[in-house]
This record gives sequence, C-alpha cells and structure tokens, in this order.
Amino acid sequence: MAQTFKDRLKILMHSERPYTWSKKVGIEKGLFQYYWQKGKIPTYENLLKIQRYSGCSLDWLLTGKNVAFDKIEKLPMVSEKNPKYGARNLRLSKTITKIRNIYGKKSDKDMEALEYMVDAIIAKKR
Repeated sequence: MAQTFKDRLKILMHSERPYTWSKKVGIEKGLFQYYWQKGKIPTYENLLKIQRYSGCSLDWLLTGKNVAFDKIEKLPMVSEKNPKYGARNLRLSKTITKIRNIYGKKSDKDMEALEYMVDAIIAKKR
C-alpha cells in the first residue's frame, strides 16, 4: 500500500517527471512543488484535478486505503460498481495516457482507426 500522499502520486505518474505530469493535470508548478517536496495535501480543487486526470478515487488518493466492499455503495464519491482502487484506476490511467499519445503523435489515419474502435466498443455495449 502507498503510505504517503507522495507515494500515491508516484503511482499515478508512472514514470513521468513530476512537473511535466502536474502541467498535464492542470496544477501550476509552484503549487505542485509544495505538494511534492513538502508532502502536503493539495486543496480540494487540486485533488479533484488529480482525481479527474488519473481516474483514481478521492478516498484512495487521500488515504491509500481500500474500502470494504459492503461499504462502497455508501460512499458518495465512488462511481464504479465494483471498484478496485489500485488496479482498475491505474489501468484506466495507462490507457488514457496511451490514447493521449496517439492523438498527440500519430497520423490522421491512426486517429481514425482508434475512433472507429472506440465507436465499435460503445455500440457493442448498448
């Protein structure tokens, strides 16, 4: 289990540099430096930015603890039906990073192929 807030940030960042990652999340460098170097907990607004960017739960981000399955439905911040805080959210974060890289570096043809696959997956679930 990630013991400190900084440990959990490291997990979410994968191998990215801290200030590059914070820029993508939308937290200015000076504030992130305060969180990163001093181990301070961000403001609510910045916690939400991290949560939205990474897909992790606020509960895990703040405490590092999993919630007992029978208590999950009572938490207002949990939107997944069967959350697995570490594995599922890290998998989602890695996938989102891959998609961002495709859109940032690939050709129009690659982007169209990705969009086609996403549309096919969405259509299958309806």
